[in-house]
Amino acid sequence: MEADETLKQQFKLLQDQQQLKLLRRKQMKEEKENSSNNSTKNKSFGIDDNLDLKIEKNLGSNYISEELVEHLNNQIRELRDENGRCYKLLSEREFEIKQLKKKKIEEKSALSGVEVTNETAATKIVELSKKVRELTSELESEKTKNKQIGKKCHDLQTQISSIPEEARNTFGSASTFRSIYSDNDREQAELDVKALQDKLKQTEAKVAEFRNQSSQLKQDLKIAHKVLNQEVGENVNIQSLLSGNTNWRGRAQQILLLQKKVDELKQQVSPSKSRDEDDLENELMGRTTSSTRRRTQDDKYREELRKYDKEKKEAQEKLVNEFKALENDHTALKSKMEAAKARNKVLATEMKSIKQQMATLLEKGKNDDELIQALMRQQSQLKEMLDTSNSHQKQNNLNQQDMLNELSIKSQQDHNIVEQLKTIVAEKEFKVHRLEEEINSLKLQHLQKIQDEGRSNISNTSRPFTSTNHDNLVLQSVTPPGTGSRRDERPPTVAGRVESARSLPSRSSVRPPSASHVSSNQETEALQYQCQEYKILMQTADVEKEKLAELVKILQKRIEEAVLKHNESQTELINQRRNNALLEKQLAKYKVDQNKFAKGNTSARKKGLSSGRIGGDPIYKSLDDETDVQSLEEIQTCLEIQKDENEALKSALHSTLQAKEEDLRIYSNTIDETKKVLLQALRQYKQNIVQH
Repeated sequence: MEADETLKQQFKLLQDQQQLKLLRRKQMKEEKENSSNNSTKNKSFGIDDNLDLKIEKNLGSNYISEELVEHLNNQIRELRDENGRCYKLLSEREFEIKQLKKKKIEEKSALSGVEVTNETAATKIVELSKKVRELTSELESEKTKNKQIGKKCHDLQTQISSIPEEARNTFGSASTFRSIYSDNDREQAELDVKALQDKLKQTEAKVAEFRNQSSQLKQDLKIAHKVLNQEVGENVNIQSLLSGNTNWRGRAQQILLLQKKVDELKQQVSPSKSRDEDDLENELMGRTTSSTRRRTQDDKYREELRKYDKEKKEAQEKLVNEFKALENDHTALKSKMEAAKARNKVLATEMKSIKQQMATLLEKGKNDDELIQALMRQQSQLKEMLDTSNSHQKQNNLNQQDMLNELSIKSQQDHNIVEQLKTIVAEKEFKVHRLEEEINSLKLQHLQKIQDEGRSNISNTSRPFTSTNHDNLVLQSVTPPGTGSRRDERPPTVAGRVESARSLPSRSSVRPPSASHVSSNQETEALQYQCQEYKILMQTADVEKEKLAELVKILQKRIEEAVLKHNESQTELINQRRNNALLEKQLAKYKVDQNKFAKGNTSARKKGLSSGRIGGDPIYKSLDDETDVQSLEEIQTCLEIQKDENEALKSALHSTLQAKEEDLRIYSNTIDETKKVLLQALRQYKQNIVQH
């Protein structure tokens, strides 16, 4: 049980580490995205207006594939951990089954009447030594694990120390977020290390106690073997001596027999001495009477009585020895009975435990049946979910196709708008060129008129005047004719005059200008006004041309991106259809396998009820359940991926709508800027007129 708990703890620690790694990777990705967003400054028309124009990233197949790979790698790691744990549990259960079989064999041999031999004792000693070896191996494995963990901690500390301060400062909030998890992990790790250290100390103490006990038992066995060899001999069976079938007697029995024999000999020696003394006296005194004869007869009778007594004593001794042998047999039988009772108790407890195990196994079988039913229900639900998801996918595909058609229509409309704008710009450029040509022609005409007027003035004057400069003309106010729609927008102007100042050396005289000169000045003023107006129109047209060209470039880029996304979405649709076909094939195979499995379960249950075996079927059931769970998890992952793709398409549509709104804003801003430029130019022109 302790080994199972340690395995569970290790598995939980591995899962926590994997989750922390995933969180760290996500944080790194978010930091990279934030840095890239901060680095890219979107500029519109060469002016930082902070419009935050963004182009959506191509969420292609690579992004989805990385998530899939990470998810599948996590599943593979978890399955490997579970497989290793299952293998360990199977090995432990097999070892327990072997031990139970050995115990059953020993108990059967004990009940059959076979006495304990040196071989059984040796087997027990071997088993104890095996247990000691297993405990030592577990200790060594735990020590190696602790050493490895210490090395890993040291390596991590060195890596952290090797990181420069600048790199640490760049991580920022991610490091604080990690420190929270690292503190919790450290606390948990410290608690686990303390618990493991306590367990190590306990196991080391137990191992030391077992070693001392085994060494003491070995010494006692050696001493007992030596004593038995000294008493009995080397080539003598101890079991035969304990059974009492042999005539061998121990030292105590031999001492008692010898003492009895000594007493008998003493008794025999004492009456023989008294008789010898009486015979000698009678012979010396010469007394040979009838009394002597009588004594001889009495002696004969006494000898016969002694013989009877000896026979009785020998019979009594035999009976005593038989009684002692029977007592020994009785004690041996009592010990056997006690051992049998103890074994019966042990067997009863084991039978209870086996019954409990049987009950637990039956409950597990019921739970497994319920699990199978639940899995079948889940499978049916998943099938329904698949059907619904397929229908949703079809609807989404139709919606996407509609949206793509709408986008293509919008792109065509934008293209048409761009072409219209291009035609408008071309017309404006043509007008500008035409106006420039008219201005040049008017300038030439004006110069010719001025030359003609100068000649006429020179011929009319009779007095020499100072040289008049046409450059000294001052434009106070101009009254141009209101021509065109754009000229109507200008404010009304006041009538102007032209004054020509002529300075003489002796006196100053002012002369009224002629009518022809005044008319020529008015024409020049009108031409200057038209020139300035055309220049303003040229500036506004240039501004509009530049911004419309930039808009055309942006729209072309977006059209290209939309085409690429359309192609990618079509490829993804093809791949999804292929995946759906594969999933449908797998479902059909799974249905066939499930029907076969159900038939096999019914036949296996019938066989199990007839034969009474309970060890092999749950393993196969567990393996089949694991395969079912894996297939269900794969289906769930596919559904999640498809949901993510649908969300990505929705976000793409939302981003396209936002882009179109931003384009409209930019277009309105360009129109407002052109209006502002026109108004500013007109205001400057008015101010210049007022100043002059």
